[in-house]
Amino acid sequence: MQPDILCSLDQAETLNRQGFHEEAALICRRILQLDSGNLEATFMLATIMYATGSWDEAAILYRQACNLALEIGFLRINLALALQELGCFEEALAAFDEAEALGETTVNLYYNRGVLLQRLERMEPARHAFEQALAIDPQHLNSWINLTAVCLASDDNDGALHSCRHGLHLDSDNVALIGNLAIVYGKMFRFEESLACYQRVLELVRPDERAELLGSTANCLSELWMVDDAIACFDLAIASSNHLFQKRALASTRLFMLHYSANWSAAAIAAEHKNWGQQYFEPVAMKHFANDPDPDRPIRVAYLSPDLKIHAVVFFLQPVLAAHDPAQVTVYCYSDVKKPDVVTRQLKEQHHVIWRDCSAMDDASVQELLLQDQIDVLVDLAGHTALNRLPLFAGRAAPLQVSWIGYPNSTGLMEMDYRISDAWADPPGVTDPFHTEELIRLPDSFLCYRPGADFPAVGSLPCQTNGYVTFGSFSNFKKVTPDILDLWARILAKVPDSHLVFRARGLSHDRFVRDIAPLFLRHQVAPERISVLGHARSVVENLEGYHTIDIALDTFPYHGTTTTCEALCMGVPVVTRAGDSHVSRVGVSLLHSVGLPELIGNSPEEYCSLAVALAADTVRLAALRSSLRDRLLASPLADNSTFTCHLEGVYRQIWQRWCKENSR
Repeated sequence: MQPDILCSLDQAETLNRQGFHEEAALICRRILQLDSGNLEATFMLATIMYATGSWDEAAILYRQACNLALEIGFLRINLALALQELGCFEEALAAFDEAEALGETTVNLYYNRGVLLQRLERMEPARHAFEQALAIDPQHLNSWINLTAVCLASDDNDGALHSCRHGLHLDSDNVALIGNLAIVYGKMFRFEESLACYQRVLELVRPDERAELLGSTANCLSELWMVDDAIACFDLAIASSNHLFQKRALASTRLFMLHYSANWSAAAIAAEHKNWGQQYFEPVAMKHFANDPDPDRPIRVAYLSPDLKIHAVVFFLQPVLAAHDPAQVTVYCYSDVKKPDVVTRQLKEQHHVIWRDCSAMDDASVQELLLQDQIDVLVDLAGHTALNRLPLFAGRAAPLQVSWIGYPNSTGLMEMDYRISDAWADPPGVTDPFHTEELIRLPDSFLCYRPGADFPAVGSLPCQTNGYVTFGSFSNFKKVTPDILDLWARILAKVPDSHLVFRARGLSHDRFVRDIAPLFLRHQVAPERISVLGHARSVVENLEGYHTIDIALDTFPYHGTTTTCEALCMGVPVVTRAGDSHVSRVGVSLLHSVGLPELIGNSPEEYCSLAVALAADTVRLAALRSSLRDRLLASPLADNSTFTCHLEGVYRQIWQRWCKENSR
């Protein structure tokens, strides 16, 4: 190589190192004008282009460098990185493979290939790549961090825990690893350890990085039976965020959390929902939709949900999908499911629906698809639960927008036209002021339930074998407030030798002794009379737990829904307490549907008295045990044909109203 070219290369390298990229690039281009095959100048210019974000030119130059030095493997790695930035993922993977074939079996290759595979959500090969990198260098921290993330995405909690611990051995204050460890512990229901990790991360990050972590901390606090602390933590998270979208999402999750607290009235919760809608969304100008305003044609109805999978919502949606009349409605399912499962496939393949997977779409793309499909009625099945699309509804995505099942309250959106309920869950004139939507009440129940084909048979009455009555609750333990535990303790105190069984995932023995047992000891109920079950690994395992329960006790103020249906289906009567809003009246609706209104108490005292009286009547308990499942299946709650006919009648009613208003 000529001395002047060598000198110019040294000068370019110095300038590039000092940050004078344009000057260094200019020198490299001059060299290439004199010597187009100069490998060093080609490589340096490619590196400068990559560093400055000129991915197209970087890829071209790296490819030229590869052609100039066919035997040098690391050049293919650089080419792969440039191709990755351009979105040419398969070409990038091919370049990584070529580098490996040339003997470039380095941490650099395996780590970067793993990152790309992880980005493409190919978790198994990504995991293998990171493991290859760590086999070469067990001290490679970034590989441990990414391996942890891959294990989490693959639901391999043990693998994630192992990777976190190895990585933290190298860097005990690594924020990414401690944050991942918090997630791992949460997924393993080790919530106290999870909370400690979140608190440690909050000590390490900058104030402007705290919002999302505070939101995660709030969710963890709620799992530890600290709901009011969780709400306060959400307030901190919202105040810490500088991003409107993030604030809105955190505030939405906070709204859901309010229902678990006994310290918020229905009116106060309603006001919070309305404030959310007003604070985060501007009023929408009148939109024109090209939908044919024919009041009698089949209506195009789309159900939008992130829960079209193994989820409680499906127990109530599936029987409706099975009964829809194609002459009345054309049904679309807009599936926002990130990880489809066997239930997703069944919903898609076993029903007369048009399936749209929108899980990878932003709101604008979903809106465009809705317009292309000319959806008439868009039905939200999520409300303020996780992964909801309420901002899409706030922008008026369809002529008619309806909220139904999935959330026990108003959305707070002025653009949500209707909410479907019934007169038991939302008594006329009582709960209407709590809603931004117009309430439409179905004749019998707002729910239609179908037990799964794999439900176990009803068992014998436990008290006939045990010699004592067992009360129980399998509701989410976040719904179990100190006030309802106090009522349960009073019930047990009045029913000699009775026992209580409930599920509480992650409830440690120490926390039971500290937080739960004293509430029962106050009423002279020994802790030995209480059994705490962990998280059920399947629906069937959860249902089999009812073989140990004589009487189910509903939670308050947040009633059970699926759990009440399951208890009734397993022959277990449910005692509930009626409240003054939908969330505390779902049990009222369900018990009326199956003809058991006598199990509804209107005060704490009535709730206790009903449970105690039922416990004393073992003849009635035995009769209910043997008849409740058939009773449920013969009730309006399980009559999907009639229910769906009523639901379609609602769709027709609101569609005709829209047609009348838009055909003038």
